[in-house]
Amino acid sequence: MVSSKFVLDASAFYTGVPFLSNSNFYTTNSVFKEVKHIKKSYGALEALIDAEKLRVIEPETPFLQQVISTAKETGDFSRCSYADLSIVALALQLKTTILSDDYAVGNVATMLNIPVKSIGNKGITEVRKWIAFCSACGKTYKQNTTECVLCGNRLRRRSKKSRRDEIKPRE
Repeated sequence: MVSSKFVLDASAFYTGVPFLSNSNFYTTNSVFKEVKHIKKSYGALEALIDAEKLRVIEPETPFLQQVISTAKETGDFSRCSYADLSIVALALQLKTTILSDDYAVGNVATMLNIPVKSIGNKGITEVRKWIAFCSACGKTYKQNTTECVLCGNRLRRRSKKSRRDEIKPRE
């Protein structure tokens, strides 16, 4: 990995990314709390912070609000934890790349023109907007609805629209 700065989600820590690079890394308190429970890694995380290779900071509210709005627009909001939303907001604020294998994180980030690098899989290949639908009667709903008002079935999720041409090729 070329020396640069990246925002990390939990999967980047679990795969050892910050320990194998000379890059500068950023994450949020929510992600840090997710990964610090691993005793063998906690001392290493503290060493990264002491060496100023890892900074744990919170995104500013306007960036978080913009990410939440975009996640709701794409239908990914229900799939994103606060930690997910916070790292996308931090990457938006810092104008830098996110390292993540989470599809919802990648989808929201891509909609905001934030570069995303995958760690252990091929990464996001298309941007999707999601809708909820009833598999019994076919009625569609906004993503935050969970039950069909017509027949009472539990709703499923499907892609509403793909925008392949908006994804730039990966390096």
